[in-house]
Amino acid sequence: MMVFMLLTVFSLDRQQMLVGLSLTMKWTLILLLGSSMVETALSWTYHYSDKTMNWTQARQWCQTTYTDMVVLQNQEENDYLVSKLPKKRKGPYYWIGITKNHKNETWTWVGNNSTWIGEQSWAENEPNNDHSTEFCVEMYLNTGKNRGKWNDQKCDKANHPVCYKAQCNATSCERGRCLETVENTTCLCESGFKGDRCQTAVECPPLSQPDNGYLSCSGGNLTFNSTCRFKCYSGFLMIGSPSVTCGVTGVWSGPRPACASYKRALMIVAGCGAFSALCCICFCWMKRRKRKKLAQVRQSEEATSPPSEA
Repeated sequence: MMVFMLLTVFSLDRQQMLVGLSLTMKWTLILLLGSSMVETALSWTYHYSDKTMNWTQARQWCQTTYTDMVVLQNQEENDYLVSKLPKKRKGPYYWIGITKNHKNETWTWVGNNSTWIGEQSWAENEPNNDHSTEFCVEMYLNTGKNRGKWNDQKCDKANHPVCYKAQCNATSCERGRCLETVENTTCLCESGFKGDRCQTAVECPPLSQPDNGYLSCSGGNLTFNSTCRFKCYSGFLMIGSPSVTCGVTGVWSGPRPACASYKRALMIVAGCGAFSALCCICFCWMKRRKRKKLAQVRQSEEATSPPSEA
């Protein structure tokens, strides 16, 4: 049975792709797989078949064999796909994963519900809904001005499916979300994590042992969300918060506390009390002086105002 699958894979690293895709390897694979050609890749991949099917069958084939029918997020991806697909002088062309169910609906991509169609997507005078039920889209791959342009088409027409296979999986990014784009797979890290796979927690600067005390950190590290607790030796009193936490930006949540002797602590407390009392006295004196001044102004106004007529 002749293998019908024809797949093309697009690489994150062009140099690795060129090395891995020597003519010798291609012809070896063709001899081994009949009509199939394979190119290895490190990022997401596009695949297409030399067998034709209607749009619904094409999507089912993509979902069964790979991830889904191809979804294009911008013009750059559209142009990149066109550059990798073989030229065709005439149809059948290629199904892409954008569709709608009714005439007045918006064109929507399968999988992510995106409505991107770009400014250069459609061929001239398209989409025209020529038969009132052209709710699927094919991509022209001829050599003319319409190469890479789209045409709305009846969904029961036979075309070649174009699929994609996601390279992101549950282990791609340890603490983040995997994002796939043209020739690139990127991890969008959670707050407090960094690295190409979000595998490294943000670190805070080391803390020195306090005078007359000691500290211990959870897990023995100084990374995001870890907490260091301070304790004072016997005979010393802690002034300040007993713990600090490493934040998402690599900064501790607050200043470290100090361990003071009880005598010094009492002096500090007494000094704070005296300062507070002085502030209170000053505030009360200023408030009393203000009231007295207002009363003097009021008496002066009453003395100079003419008597009211009977």
